[in-house]
Order: sequence, then structure tokens, then C-alpha cells
Amino acid sequence: MEYKEIHTLGVTLSRLGMGLMRLPTADGKIDDKASFAMVDALMAGGVNYYDAAFFYMDGQCEGFAGRALVDRYPRDSFYLTSKLPVNELKSAQDVRDTFEIQRTRLGVDCIDFYLLHGIDGKGWRHSQEIGAHEFQLEMKREGKIRFAGFSFHGTPEEMETILSEGQWDFAMMQINYFDWLREDAKAIYEAAVRHGVPLIAMEPVRGGGLSNLAPEAKAIASRLDTTPAATALRWVADLPGIYVVLSGMSTLEQVGENLALFSARQPLTDADRDTIAQVVEALDRVPTIACTGCNYCVDCPQGIAISTLFDGYNDYMRFSGSWVLEAMYPRLTPPERQVSACVECGACEQRCPQHLDIISELKRVHELSMSLAKA
Repeated sequence: MEYKEIHTLGVTLSRLGMGLMRLPTADGKIDDKASFAMVDALMAGGVNYYDAAFFYMDGQCEGFAGRALVDRYPRDSFYLTSKLPVNELKSAQDVRDTFEIQRTRLGVDCIDFYLLHGIDGKGWRHSQEIGAHEFQLEMKREGKIRFAGFSFHGTPEEMETILSEGQWDFAMMQINYFDWLREDAKAIYEAAVRHGVPLIAMEPVRGGGLSNLAPEAKAIASRLDTTPAATALRWVADLPGIYVVLSGMSTLEQVGENLALFSARQPLTDADRDTIAQVVEALDRVPTIACTGCNYCVDCPQGIAISTLFDGYNDYMRFSGSWVLEAMYPRLTPPERQVSACVECGACEQRCPQHLDIISELKRVHELSMSLAKA
């Protein structure tokens, strides 16, 4: 296994980390037998970083981490991460109560890496209002956490603000070769590097999308000497500011592939990078809805998540799959907020800077999503 030391923290981490959010299940619960086998293989392969969160796996994730790791391995043989769901909390007491629930679930006195979960500028302001970051620092002084960080979903400007105003040991961000320029990942990464904050990478395969490319992009990617998923992991691991690359593995086969990759990983060559650039160009040529995500349409009177649906459609076209269209929208969005509830008032189209035919596009996306849900 490849390792990298964070000198500022005095810890040495495996470059491959296990994200505990896509574990195999049986009858709606985490399948302990199958999941323990994955953890055992990872531990035997030298992986020492395990990433949990309060809400992962419908709230089962932290309890699983306690059973699979804390109860079965020496505590100093792995680093355990979890995240405080600040966007769902309303008070300082909520913060304290949630933290104690997490420690109980995990079965630990001290959580190694503890993050504010999924914040942007708005989430950071809310975190300050309920004292969440101050609580992190207090728990660090008391030895109940070792390192304080945050996972980020926002703009480069918001990242700069959070890094400037907090006291951070590390941060986690979504980073992959497609988002490097398309979603401001490069600018967000560079902000962290400027501040000297070590980074943990999440979604290096973009939720699995970069392993399941559209046909033209897939044909180009086949020129590389590793699978599309391995290529995506290699690209992220090559970045100097990245210490751990998280992978949400769900099968023993994926575990084996990732262990092999990070046991003898070769940096990408200039030719490899040129090929990856061609893959991105091919993905850009895939016919998509020209939504820029400006969210001028966000005040839909029916509460339809227009830009989210368009993003889901574009992902489906580029990556041959979309969690938004296949699961989130058809199963979790109430009927009164689905496209079928649209009253065709046209307010969204009047505000759209791209002059999209939003109403017609929404109907097309809705029909696709419903057909996928039935498949």
C-alpha cells in the first residue's frame, strides 16, 4: 500500500481510503458478512482510513464502523472519520447531542477526523450560528476528536471564506478530472493548497460516472492501460495536495482492484493526460441540456428542482447513469413537486438566461426518469 504523511498532523495515511456509504445490503440493512469481508481485505492490504457519516446508509454507517473496525481491530491500526450533519441541526445543544450519538454508535471515546458535513457559504454561516466549529475546537482540546475539518460543496469564493475564518486541520472536497474545470474543482483545490490545508478527495470517479462513460468517450479511454475507474483514481492521486483518495467500494472485486492499483500505482504520463483531455472533450460533445446551473429558475411555484433534474439528465447522457433520475427523483420527490405538477406558468422560461424551452425539457426528463424507475 502507498502511504503519505501529513507532516502538520503527524499522521501517515494510506493513499486509498474506504468510504462507508455504498456498502452491500440485505433486506434494507447493511450486510455485515459481505461488508466485514471487504473491511478485512482492506485492512490486510494496508488501508488505514475509513470514512463514515451520521446519515450514510440510512443512519447505519457509524454503527457498522464500530462493529467492523472498533470491535475487531486494535484502535491504533486505523483512522476513523465521521461528519456532523450541521445543515440538519438547529442549536448548540443539537450539536452536542448528535456528537454523543455518533461516539456511542462508533464505540469510541475519540473520533480521529471529525468534519462539518457538506457545507458551502450558507452552511458555514449556519455552523457559526449554532457554534459547530467552536464545538469542534472544544472537543479537540478535550481529546474527544483529534483533527477538525469540513467537507465542502460550494464555490471557490466560499471555500476561501471558510478556510480564512476557521481553524482547520484538513478538508474534504469532490475532485475528479471531469470537474477539474467544469465545476470549479481546480480553483477550490488551489485555495486549499494556498492555505496549506491537507485535502481528502471524495468522488474521484464522480459517483461511478467516470467508470461508465458514454460510447465515444469510452472508446478513447480504452487507449489507456488501466480501466476508466482506475484511471480516474490515478488522476486524483497524482495531485500534490491530495493525501487520501476515497473510494465508496461495494464489492470485494472493487476492493481487490483498488488494492492492486494503490500497491503499485504508476503516475500518469503526459500522453495519458492528453488522452484524458480527449475523453473530457468527447463528454462535452454528448448532447445535453444547456443548463448552466445559475438557478434563476429556483423560485418555481411548484417547487420543482429544475436545474437538479437537468444536471441529472446530463449525467445520464454523459455517464450512462444518474442517481438523480434513477432513484432520487422518482422515489424520493413527492408527487406535488414532480414535473407532472407543473402548471406551465412560464416563470422559469422568462428568467432563463439561456432561453431554454424548460417546460418541454422537463417533460422529457420526467418521462425518462419514470421509465428508468420501472426498468
